[in-house]
Amino acid sequence: EDVQKYLLWTDEMRHMIPLDCIAGFDVRPGFYIYEGATPIPNGVNFTVHSHGATSCELLLYHRMAEQPYAVLPFPENYKIGDVYSMIVFGLNVEEFEYAYRLDGPYDPGKGLLFDRNHILLDPYAKAVTGQSTWGKKVSDKGYRARVVRNNFDWGAAANPKIPMEDLIIYELHVRGFTKMAADVTAPGTFLGIREKIPYLKELGINAIEMMPIFEFDELSDRRSVNGKEVLNYWGYNTVSFFAPNTSYASAVEYNRE
Repeated sequence: EDVQKYLLWTDEMRHMIPLDCIAGFDVRPGFYIYEGATPIPNGVNFTVHSHGATSCELLLYHRMAEQPYAVLPFPENYKIGDVYSMIVFGLNVEEFEYAYRLDGPYDPGKGLLFDRNHILLDPYAKAVTGQSTWGKKVSDKGYRARVVRNNFDWGAAANPKIPMEDLIIYELHVRGFTKMAADVTAPGTFLGIREKIPYLKELGINAIEMMPIFEFDELSDRRSVNGKEVLNYWGYNTVSFFAPNTSYASAVEYNRE
């Protein structure tokens, strides 16, 4: 159903034409109700909400680059209320990363911390780069976002609809569950859990509940205890609520610096 809605929506977007040109890119006002970055035919719809911002810039980066190859200021007429939205045409989602810069008042006493020199991660990012290896500090370039097409095909998979009273739930930590397992090809990853499903079924488990799986920084509270380095293992310090933690990925496409 989600795939059908996505295909219908993108098909409806094919009539959209550019209305302006910014930094060499054809653009037009975007779709304000779609938060984050949404691919459409021949472009991407970027929408970001900020209460108090006086300006917003979209930064486009080549994969793994330190500096943006393009900076696109949102025109004032591309803002409705607190929401900036812009369609940028001619973008290939496989070839770039993005971030934002926002300007506005700086008054810590009122909780206003705007600084146009700070590069900000899209809070609605569905894929994040910058810290792909467990225990390795965030890249000097910081976090960046990737655009993800919401067109995953579930095939014949279906909700098993197991009655609540029949659920046997196994709570697990993605990394901890298989990190030391010798019988999986990708220990400490989402794939490692998939490879252990037959074992869980043998135990009678019919549902699993994973501890935080969203992008988080395990080094945020790093310290030494009795000469041993201790990390924020559990993941209750989310960086992005819509992006799977890249250090739990087994493939390199979205698990790279």
